Amino acid sequence: MLKAMTPLLGPIRSDQMEANLPPATYPDSLPPSEDVDPQVVVKDWIVSFEQFLQTKDVHPPRDIFFEESYWRDHLCFSWDFQTCHGPEAISSFLDHLQPGCRLRRVFIDGRDDPDKQPQLVSVDHDGKVYGIQLHMTVEMDVGTGRGLVRLLQEAKSGTWKAFTVYTALFELRGYEESIGRRRRPGNLHSLHISNTTNEFDNWHGMRTAQKNFEGDLQPTVLIIGAGQAGLSAAARLTELGVLCLIIDQHPKVGDCWRNRYHRLILHDPVWYNHMPYLPFPINWPVFAAKDKVAEFLESYAQLMDLNMWSSTVLRHAQWDDTGKRWEVTVERSRLVESITETRTLRPHHIIQATGVNGEPKIPDIDGIDDFHGRICHSSQFTRAEPDVSKRVVVVGTGVSGHDIAQDYFERGNHVTLVQRGPTCIDRTAYVYGQGLYSEDGPAIEDADFLTHSVPLPLLKRREIEKTDRHMLENKEYFEGLKQAGFSVDRGPDGAGRKFKFLQYAGGSYIDVGASQLIIDGHIKVRQGAVTRIMPNSLLLDNGIELPTDEVIFATGYSSMLETTKKIMGAEFAKRLTEVWGIDAGGELRSIWRGSGHPGYWFAGGNFALCRYYSRMLALQIKAIEEGIMSYRDN
Repeated sequence: MLKAMTPLLGPIRSDQMEANLPPATYPDSLPPSEDVDPQVVVKDWIVSFEQFLQTKDVHPPRDIFFEESYWRDHLCFSWDFQTCHGPEAISSFLDHLQPGCRLRRVFIDGRDDPDKQPQLVSVDHDGKVYGIQLHMTVEMDVGTGRGLVRLLQEAKSGTWKAFTVYTALFELRGYEESIGRRRRPGNLHSLHISNTTNEFDNWHGMRTAQKNFEGDLQPTVLIIGAGQAGLSAAARLTELGVLCLIIDQHPKVGDCWRNRYHRLILHDPVWYNHMPYLPFPINWPVFAAKDKVAEFLESYAQLMDLNMWSSTVLRHAQWDDTGKRWEVTVERSRLVESITETRTLRPHHIIQATGVNGEPKIPDIDGIDDFHGRICHSSQFTRAEPDVSKRVVVVGTGVSGHDIAQDYFERGNHVTLVQRGPTCIDRTAYVYGQGLYSEDGPAIEDADFLTHSVPLPLLKRREIEKTDRHMLENKEYFEGLKQAGFSVDRGPDGAGRKFKFLQYAGGSYIDVGASQLIIDGHIKVRQGAVTRIMPNSLLLDNGIELPTDEVIFATGYSSMLETTKKIMGAEFAKRLTEVWGIDAGGELRSIWRGSGHPGYWFAGGNFALCRYYSRMLALQIKAIEEGIMSYRDN
């Protein structure tokens, strides 16, 4: 029988409250004339931009940036993620650069790549606002980054100004990734592991010693969780020469997917979901089944030479503020040898990669122990059994709720969804992908770069426009859901499913079949909250009683901090800032960046977010390890 949900850590502090992110306003700009030359416009703007950076007093920021402009920076001009709005804020941001974040030079890209040459692009979703897009290489004191600028022509003066600027650090000088032309030779007669005096005569001996951390070998980074977040972070760090160890409580890599409900498939398409360095093969299905994903992750850990201890749990962790490292006790069950060992590790960093979702939210409802049939949370659900007489109630209408309801219906059960609040539904068909992530789209790294070059306020404006069109084009479909009793929302401020995910990590569904079953009346919908559970029925707060033989609570999960509490203790968790959602600076809160405690990091999100931000996290940790960045910069 279910246990009631553990209370959260307490009210969110005022400094942790999620910011209200207003959508961007487009500047008053002119449509580009037919005789405009993007190359000339870009060269003129670059000259003005460099003069502005060198002598801001002579070149006011309003000569370079629109009033409505944004500068999004990821580690290039600061050791954090932030978005500045308006010329004065941008100028102030550049006036207070941290050590190692001084600009050396800017180069215009595109000489050998026509897709990166200055060109006319649509700035909005509907193709009504056009400007010129400029790709840049940004050379900083500490390394090299990439930049992208979107220029619009001001209506009043005719001057080309920046609407958005994006800069992101891609590599640290002298500490580049060991890929491509910098790949390891691999043909040494004697292989050596740093931090030890051991030498090995072949690769297998080296890897065995490294994976088991034999002798005095210690991981620099301990990663908790072997899902896409933990594996992505470990792969990025490994290619930067940072020794990592992943631990996971499950027996095998990929079990975090393998152990979920029987018919689960990814709802994001294959083009969006590649892992760092090692994309899915070209015959990979558009929507991969959970077990296929699990097998790929298990293979990924092997192919990328990641150090992994399965069936391992963290028992104790203590931070040494003087030595800037942790002392960690883990308990490892080595199933092949049938032994359990306790090991003490001294990493400099811990990454909690246990998933954006924390602990299951299970309502504490009167009568829950009196129910005669099966009752469980969606995290405990495996599969529906064929039974044409069984009545089932699924409480919750997010992804899991829809998938589980569809499973029950397709096995002959009579199923009802209980909806407590509106859900954001996306009917998009991903036959060959969509936008940047598609069969004929750009390379995945370029697609990620272009995606994150859009400041979240502008992305929100675009998503509002996209949602408006989506609702209009599918008017009959959404009317059918309404007629079936299903309540649909349009996401935060009407910005759709993407922002529902970024702000709440739930409350949405990409339709892979269940919505049409609701429209056709095969899956029933009832509005309300469950107030009491009786031996053979549920009572809703509107007085409706639902007879049922099984109840599945697809009621979501708590914050990652609730899992932190279980791993590290309640007192430690209270020292951290809230995780996920959008902060006042227009960036994700406390994930892939400083958490509020030195040497402790959060990693999580879908495959695409993990692929992009894992590089950013690895660069921060490498910079700390090499003395380029200090903890107080974090």
